[in-house]
Amino acid sequence: MTHVSSPGSSLHRIMALFVTAAMTLSLSVTVTFISAKSASALCIANDFSGRWRSSDSRLSRIDVWPGEDCQLYAKAWSRCEGDASRDCSWSRRANELQSTPDRNFRFFTQGWNNATEVVQLHLKSKSRLAAWDSTDYNSGKRDSFWVQMVKDR
Repeated sequence: MTHVSSPGSSLHRIMALFVTAAMTLSLSVTVTFISAKSASALCIANDFSGRWRSSDSRLSRIDVWPGEDCQLYAKAWSRCEGDASRDCSWSRRANELQSTPDRNFRFFTQGWNNATEVVQLHLKSKSRLAAWDSTDYNSGKRDSFWVQMVKDR
């Protein structure tokens, strides 16, 4: 027995195939868009992000922000020597904020010509941060101090 296919049934199959492909593509684009939006929101929602201030002139401010790769970056500031009413940046470039297994703990390293400085940040709450600054000088001297910081609103 031979089966004869009518031109109408082939057209229905082709149309069904195109509709299925279009729906699959549409769903894929929607899921990708939602995933990218969620990843972006998670990147920005990090509690470390923001401007942190202290009353200590040695470490008066730390700015933390997410990069395009969602990695956190930080820039440290001290009171300017000639004008204590202003903050002066430690460097022109930002430092990558390193993470540890403890989600409330991050650190960055600043290299100087005569020392290496490490700033460790411990998130106490969404508005409070403790910063520990430790400087190892090439001469062998070591200096360290704690600073309590609050987030700018």
